[in-house]
Amino acid sequence: MSEYRLVLSAALVTAGCLLASACAGTPAPGSADRPADGTRTSAAPAPSKPTPTAALPAPGAAGEIPDAARLAELALQPGETTGVLEDGGSTHVLDWVEGRPLSPAELRDPCTAMWGLLRQRGAQAAVSQTFDTEEQGAPTVNFLSSYPGTDAATVFGRLRTALAGCPSVEEDGRTVAIRYEDLDTAGFPEDTLRIRMTMTDAGSTGPAEIIDRIVARVGVCITDLSATGTEPYPSVSEAPVLRQIDRLRAAQGL
Repeated sequence: MSEYRLVLSAALVTAGCLLASACAGTPAPGSADRPADGTRTSAAPAPSKPTPTAALPAPGAAGEIPDAARLAELALQPGETTGVLEDGGSTHVLDWVEGRPLSPAELRDPCTAMWGLLRQRGAQAAVSQTFDTEEQGAPTVNFLSSYPGTDAATVFGRLRTALAGCPSVEEDGRTVAIRYEDLDTAGFPEDTLRIRMTMTDAGSTGPAEIIDRIVARVGVCITDLSATGTEPYPSVSEAPVLRQIDRLRAAQGL
């Protein structure tokens, strides 16, 4: 089984349970008017956000690196977006085997590095959260990770480099086309990417699966929310991602 399949499988089992056309309201990643080379365009207005019923977390100590228990507290809570389970049973702590650092050889291979970094390999602490919803655009998986010192910024830069070097990859007999762009919408940190992965089976003319994800660095943390589907092409809702960013900013006093 591929590394990518192992990621989603682990998250779904633990909870009990990521490019082809334009997204509604958002230009398609890598389109002519939205370069995917790291160039940022003019900011757009922030999308409307529902009024959440869950309070933001209290700030931690200055310079604190959230551990797994704290990350679980900082993950989206019931009342903040659709699909968050009340009992917290959807949150899985990544163990040391899942989070072991990438080797130098793995980092040199763009596609291997991409999958590994999206799996939070090398994080000090990491959790995954799954959502119980079939609402179009609602996130299906959320990954949260924390890093010491400036490692979060280093990891984000490595992810950008890996994405640029891996426009497509073969996984389990499928061709996975990968496109990405900076997400410039107001409210998002400067280190924010929208990534779309389109998976096509051999001999097929249409996508078998599409994963739309938004990855953002907030201080020493990285959040990665994704939505999965086929038709219509998914575009993960920005409101839940912004709410997750709010939670991470509040907890770090940013």
